[in-house]
Amino acid sequence: MTDTPFLKSDTGATYQQQAYDYVKDQITGLKLKPGQTLTDSQIAAELKFSRTPVREALRRLEQEGLLVNDSRRGWKIYSLSLDDIRQIFEIKQLLEGLIVEQAAACQDGDLRAALQEALGRMQKAASAGNYEAWRQADASLHLTLQQMSSNRRACSTVQSLDDQWFRLRAGYIVLEGRMQRSAYEHAEIVANLLAGDGPGAAEKMRAHINYVYHDLINALRVVMPFVQGNI
Repeated sequence: MTDTPFLKSDTGATYQQQAYDYVKDQITGLKLKPGQTLTDSQIAAELKFSRTPVREALRRLEQEGLLVNDSRRGWKIYSLSLDDIRQIFEIKQLLEGLIVEQAAACQDGDLRAALQEALGRMQKAASAGNYEAWRQADASLHLTLQQMSSNRRACSTVQSLDDQWFRLRAGYIVLEGRMQRSAYEHAEIVANLLAGDGPGAAEKMRAHINYVYHDLINALRVVMPFVQGNI
């Protein structure tokens, strides 16, 4: 196998992209735990790739805040501190408020219908207590909001921030009533958006993110002791 990060595999994805997707899935799915270390040779052996595309993939993940390079030991899965989480959610409040305010001006009928459909699935999943269905509906709803927005950079930044904290989400969503409250909060956002009230939708989105932040911090103190900070 040639030692290049741009060699195409049979799937059409580069080896670098496949290594990136593989390690990212391991991190966000908590198969690799915060503080755990890995090496490019280890991942290359698992994937049967050369080390160069793997190394480039790990550098990308470092730039996105998921890994920290340790020159002596390899790469460490980044452990979020409580201050990291605070900073992430402060930025999310600003950017997601902007995104949803812009989305309120979108008159694309297909996207507006997709938004309502995703909300309906979220409400149904919340009523049934089905976390996986709720997660998929939530992802669809937020992707649609981003598609309705005109600021690509804001959307890209939010996606990167979400990659950093989403590995913690399962811990807070199990809090009693959180899925149901989230569905209600999203319904308020969507109602304002579809009525063309961008500022109102943005206000509801910022409030929703603030609720999520405080619920997450409460959950971390109980079920996720690996997070750094005074928990």
